[in-house]
Amino acid sequence: YKCQNQTLQGQKGVIHSPNYPEIYPDGQYCMWRIMVKASFQVALMFTRFSLQSENNTDAVYVYDGNDQTGKVLGVFYGGQPPPKNGIYSSSNSLLVIFRSDKNGSFYGFQASYSAVKCSGKS
Repeated sequence: YKCQNQTLQGQKGVIHSPNYPEIYPDGQYCMWRIMVKASFQVALMFTRFSLQSENNTDAVYVYDGNDQTGKVLGVFYGGQPPPKNGIYSSSNSLLVIFRSDKNGSFYGFQASYSAVKCSGKS
């Protein structure tokens, strides 16, 4: 299985780890660039999250903006899961990267995103 780098431009959608809801494969590097309409923010909510508990093994990275030069909004793994109340971009794009190492896999994650008006309320 090879991860596709995807650019998602709908006003809402779902992303998930490879093979979800089955166990994800080793050695993955997946990138989702989420872009909603101008004057909206991206709200990202993780609905399922099961990764290795140690840092520096398997992780989900979330960046503000559409590339890795943006501010890191979070690095999430089993021992540090994403916040229940969601992650919000400062503008209309968010970059999500999932990386898995070479040993031991879990069920991974599923997350939904939606465009919200910049007041922070949808």
